[in-house]
Amino acid sequence: MPRYNPKHYNSRAYKPGHYSAYPRERRPTPRKAWRYTVAAVCLLLIFLFLTSSSPRPAPKETAQPVDPFGRDPIERVEKDDKKPKWEEHEGWLVPFSDTITKNRSLILLAPSREHPLIYTFYDAEGERDEQVKTAESKLLQIWKRAWRAKGFKPVILGRAETVRNPLYETLKVVEDQNAKLWHEISRWLAWEQVGAAGALVDWLAVPMGSDDEDDVLAFLRRGEFTTITTYEGLASGLLTGAKASIRDTLEGVLDSVNLSNFKSLLDVLPSEILSKKPQPSFLAFYSSTTLATHYESISATLTISKAAGLASLAELITSHLHLAFLNTLSAIEVLTSHTPSSLILAAPALVLANALTTCPSSPIPNSCPPNQRTCKPCSPSSSSSSHPHPIKTAKSYTKNSTLFTITPVPHPYTLSSLLHPSSILIVSHIRRTPARDPWIRSITPSKPLSGLYSLLDFKSTIARETETEAGLWFPAEDELAWSRESIESRLGFEVTAYTPCKYSNRDLTALMAFAQKEEEESEHLSITQLKAQRNIFMRSQSALGISAKRRREDMEVVDAAGSWHLADLEAWGFVTAMGERERRALEDS
Repeated sequence: MPRYNPKHYNSRAYKPGHYSAYPRERRPTPRKAWRYTVAAVCLLLIFLFLTSSSPRPAPKETAQPVDPFGRDPIERVEKDDKKPKWEEHEGWLVPFSDTITKNRSLILLAPSREHPLIYTFYDAEGERDEQVKTAESKLLQIWKRAWRAKGFKPVILGRAETVRNPLYETLKVVEDQNAKLWHEISRWLAWEQVGAAGALVDWLAVPMGSDDEDDVLAFLRRGEFTTITTYEGLASGLLTGAKASIRDTLEGVLDSVNLSNFKSLLDVLPSEILSKKPQPSFLAFYSSTTLATHYESISATLTISKAAGLASLAELITSHLHLAFLNTLSAIEVLTSHTPSSLILAAPALVLANALTTCPSSPIPNSCPPNQRTCKPCSPSSSSSSHPHPIKTAKSYTKNSTLFTITPVPHPYTLSSLLHPSSILIVSHIRRTPARDPWIRSITPSKPLSGLYSLLDFKSTIARETETEAGLWFPAEDELAWSRESIESRLGFEVTAYTPCKYSNRDLTALMAFAQKEEEESEHLSITQLKAQRNIFMRSQSALGISAKRRREDMEVVDAAGSWHLADLEAWGFVTAMGERERRALEDS
């Protein structure tokens, strides 16, 4: 038995025989520890190599989500900013899209209606002055925008389509006999070459005014064309017909003699192969005859300077489109929020409403469109008619065919932030909110029991008004939705007085004056309070990722607000998706 040595062992823990029976565990030397580490790393690498090289089992197929309404499910789209956040589906009219998609970021929209084709012919290769080309491009843009707003797909044909037609070389002999007649034949050659059903319209023939009771417009939208059809008072301004009828007409020109005596292709054709219908009330045709009869000053300017005359004509047509729009309305209504603390949301709608009710400038003041000779003129020089239509505010939506409603739709985070202006919005503030979905309930008071029925009314209303041009619904935070290009593409004409709202002090002052005039509860609203609302609104734009990168803490609050107010979130997402689809369609065209 070893002898006790107090220098090596603790006297309190030592007992005779203890060290010999249970020797103390010694720590490994540094060299041994390094070997263990290398061995562990080698084993780990071998394990990773074996697992990666072995074949992986195929993933199990997951069942498609079941639609509680009995409709076919659609493919689930994962959240990705590069992918569209909407999907067209027959079962779109449900309160919440994620009951079918199982994805809150994917919104169901109604299938897009088919846009019938409408053609015009423009020879861009002809010799002309640059100023003339610029003025003609402006008129073509007016033509395309107006027809697109009516639900058509406008297509501009040119010399390229004419040359590709097999009858081009045969009919080219007409060019030496009658240059004017050859230009009209070129239109028909290009029209027949495209081969698709569609009407051929002059690019100075523009749809204008209400189209509720126009049979010709409904006929054009159906696209069921057979024989060549002309319309009284329009000459070649509007033609319809099937491809076979167009080819028969062009081949009939070859059998004609002495083509130099004819001014129009319609004069060459026998009357029995043509069908004639009454003049449509929706179409304004600014032909040379119409200009000489009703707009003498522009006709005279065209004889002096074609570029100046076409520029004046473009300004005249723009003013007539705006005037025809105003003549179908009794007032413009701005759907405001339900409390003065969120009045800032109505700022872009009010700016647009003021621009729409401002009389457009015109080279011929107090003039009317050629298809509406008994209109109510609007002249900016007259103070009494500078705002011919009143601007009204409303807290709830009312269906009225004579009202044009402009509605900003806020995200639940934006509205919650404005309703809690004293501090930064946090999740606990949202959870303490007693009433859910305050926005959708306020604009649909006829459905007070549940946000579900309010959502159904809301979606069907927006889908209807988007097709009938009875109102504009935009996400309040998206500046792109309130851009001039977006507004004018929806309306179908240029709003010359419109400058998008920048939330400047001038915009806030006009908003405060208007609110104090229209609403009693906004009498004590000050410009300082509106500036505070503006700061909250800008912060909300940043949190939503619209004007800046989103912070993580902002994302948590935004998601919490959307989860707490699901109906309001669905309404905002639906409007956003509708706007995105329209912008993509505009870019594709």
